[in-house]
Parts: sequence; C-alpha cells; structure tokens
Amino acid sequence: MRRNQFVTQTIFVLILAVCSSRWLVGQTVYGIKSQPQGGDRRGTYYDDIEGQKEYDEKGTLTRLYQDPKLYLHNMTVLAHLPRGGGEMMTIGGNRYLVGGGVIVDVTNPKNPAIINQRAPGGQVAYNQALQKWVVMRSDSCCNCCDQDHVTGKKPHPALNPPRGERLGVTFFDLTDPQNVVEIGHYQTPPGSTGTHGDGNYYDGGRYAYVATELPKTRGQPPFTIQGRILQVLDVSDLKNPKEASQWWVPGQMMTEETEYLKWPEADPNPKPWTPQTQFNWLTFHGPCTVPKRVEEGGNRGYCAWGALGMRILDLSDIRQPKQVSAVDVSPPFDGGIPVHSAYPIPQRKLALISEEVTGWDCRDPIVPPFVVDLRAEKYPLTIATIPIPKPPPEAPYNDFCFRGGRFGTHNVHNIKGPGEARIDLVGYTWFVGGFRLYDISNPFRPEEVAWIVPPLGKRRGVETALIEWDRKIIHISTDSGLYILSSPVLGEPVLGPLKPEHWNPEGFNAGAP
Repeated sequence: MRRNQFVTQTIFVLILAVCSSRWLVGQTVYGIKSQPQGGDRRGTYYDDIEGQKEYDEKGTLTRLYQDPKLYLHNMTVLAHLPRGGGEMMTIGGNRYLVGGGVIVDVTNPKNPAIINQRAPGGQVAYNQALQKWVVMRSDSCCNCCDQDHVTGKKPHPALNPPRGERLGVTFFDLTDPQNVVEIGHYQTPPGSTGTHGDGNYYDGGRYAYVATELPKTRGQPPFTIQGRILQVLDVSDLKNPKEASQWWVPGQMMTEETEYLKWPEADPNPKPWTPQTQFNWLTFHGPCTVPKRVEEGGNRGYCAWGALGMRILDLSDIRQPKQVSAVDVSPPFDGGIPVHSAYPIPQRKLALISEEVTGWDCRDPIVPPFVVDLRAEKYPLTIATIPIPKPPPEAPYNDFCFRGGRFGTHNVHNIKGPGEARIDLVGYTWFVGGFRLYDISNPFRPEEVAWIVPPLGKRRGVETALIEWDRKIIHISTDSGLYILSSPVLGEPVLGPLKPEHWNPEGFNAGAP
C-alpha cells in the first residue's frame, strides 16, 4: 500500500515538475576519485584514506578550490565572528545566541560579542513554570562513534559502554548567560548510545522529544548495530525527567522481522562495509517538531525518519502516540538521510521535507527539498521541489560538486525564532552551497530570492540558520564562523534591542522576561 501510494504521488510530481521546467535544476553527480574528500565535525574522513591522513597530520584538508571569496545575492553581512550560532534567548530587549560552545550577545547585530566562552548548546527555551531560560543538551553528538565502529578503530560504546559515561540529555539554567548552572539529567537506558543532538526537540513545556538509539532496535549493517526511535520525556520536573512514551516505525525492533521485510530498503543479508557502500538512513533522525504544545491542545508531531519518510503522529494521548500518515521519497531518492528535517506550516496545511547529504563530492544523488500538501492529512502529497542552487558566475567552479566536501541540504531554518514567522519564506543550508532563501508563496513553484556562499573553513560549510522575524535578521552557523545577515526580502533590519512580542511557533517562550 505504501509503495503504491508513493508511486502515484511520484508520477504526479514528475508531471507537475516537467510542466513547470523546474525539476532538479542543476543536479549533477560525479565520481571524482582524485578529489580529496570533505569531512565532518569530528574530523573523520573514513571513506578517504589519503584525506584522513592529511587531516590527521595537518589538521586541515586540501580542497580542489581554495576559494577565499564571499558571494552574496540580495543579502548584506552585518557582522562575522569566528565562533557562535545555535538557538536564541532574550532578556528584555537583549538577544543572545547559544551554541557552538559559546554564548554570543547579538543585541547589536553589527557588533556581536562572545560573553561566555564555554557554554552548553542545544534546544533553548523559556520554562514558564520555573521562570528560567533552559537549554537541553544532548550528551552525545551523533550517538557516539558509529563511523569509528564501522572501520574497526574502536569498539562501539553499546558493546562496552565506558563506566560512568553520560548518555542522554542534560538540562541547564541559562537565565544568567555568564553563569550557566546544571538543573538535571536524563540517562538513556542501559545499552543505549545516547541521543542525536540535531534530532531532539524541546519547547520549554512539559515534554521533550528525543532521538534515542536503543538496544534491540534494528541498526543499519554494516554502518551501525542499533537504530534510533522517538522517545518522549516528561520533563515537568527537570531535576528528574522520566520517559513518557516511545514510538517507532513497525520493523525497527529486531523482533519485527515480518514488518521489516515489507520495507523497500530491507536487506536481510547486508554486505561488509566498503568506501563505496551507499548509506541509507533507515532510522529516526529527528527532530519531531511539535508546533503546538500537547498540554496546550496541540496534538501533532512532524517527525523526520530518514529513508522511512516523514511520519505525522497523533499526540492526543502522549503516552500512546499513533501514526496519522506518512510521506516518503525513498525510493527512488536513496542515499544519505532522505528526510532529515520536517518543517510544518500548519496555517497553510503545508510541510517541507529535506535531506542531509552524507556523501562527499556528490558521490550520492542529491535529494531536493519537497513541498508537501497536507490538506488531506491522511494522504500527504509531494507537490513541488525546491530548486537546487548553482554557483555564482564569478566562482572558479561551475558546479558545487567541484568545490569539495558535501553539497546538498542539511537544515531548514530553525522553526523557533522571535516574531511572527513568514509563511511564504523558507531558508535552507546547503553545506558548501551556502544558505538560501526561497519564496514559497506559490507552493507549486518555489523561487530562490537571496543567498550567501561564505568562504569554506576546515570542515563542512554552512550548517544551521535562525531568523529573527521581528528584527529581520538572519544568523547562519558555518565552519568559518557565525555570519549575521540582513536581506531586503525580510525588510529593513532593527539594529538594536527589541523585546519580542511573541515567538514562533505558537505559545513558544510565552512569559519570557
């Protein structure tokens, strides 16, 4: 049933796209054996022996084009810092970004200042019950060392977990940004390898939604030995968080062999890993975005489940989540993490889904972001794709595949931000392809309206983006630092303090000082 529904949807999208002449604009796939590979945030280049050797010896990686230029279209750089980014908190009219190991005062966007050189990052929200700003930090970036496990460099922590190691999430009080204090900790169950920081969601309310790798779940041989599922935490007492529920796609548990074999990607006899092995993310990546708190009447979660699609969950009974529907693009769009991010726009009955590309130098096909029509919620339908970017004419390469490293989407702009979010705009980070703003006022024909391609640092390019809707300012986190931007697409920026009247999504950070 799932395959038939997807085939029907795919045929519809192909017809629509051909008619509009916008299908996969600029997509190219190259196998460039001589080009050194890009690397990830931990400095592992496990599919390129020469690249790994260079990184280990020099702490950097030669790229095909050492292009130091900054390219802009319809954007202005207000400021740049070598570190910073993440999510936002406010105190009065003052504004702070929490992430990248630091806290940055961005009240004056032309003169940002790091005010805390060692601070936890993660999901930032105002907890009205405690009257405190709180950050929920994942105690492991990406479930610990899966890549090292693949190549045999060290045992997987699930096989021999270090004594006393924290694996879960920790909550900190950020109310005094220069004096961050731990509040409480949730330890994931024995045998777990923790949660994925990019896959967690916390809005300051009663519940947190985390992407937890647990024992007895189906991994992705030869890449991992365990998989991730959604774990809902009751955090009404931040000093003592407790599990409220779990949900997973049928087939994710090792005992669910019959359901697993129904997956198009099911492979009961995986082959040993090689650098050419294509990666399919058959597990929960997250986050599970909940645009309205459950305790305030919200009942939907929009969850990014990798190659298993976007899963829309009914959270009316938080202790027993149920699936409403799913939309999948894999197959035919395989490789990497086909649905890494899910961005709902409830006011328009739309959502956007996008991948995280994992292969270097376009070795994997690029999966474009999709616009999803949710008017018939039980039968979500992909109706358009976001254009794939091309380099500026003055760049020394005519395709981002030749720039080196990863090219494809990573994150949609953060759904959490001060002010009333524009429902006709969406922003995406494209790793070495920079950050791009798109006009989606016509959901059948998204158009690129502004972009920035900053100089590359040592790693991956542009990672995350946050938009201050009320001050009309954009913050992007990159491997060459924090860029603070304005764009006429948003309007004239406010260059000083401003206390938010409200935040996006609905009810978020209510009561914040």
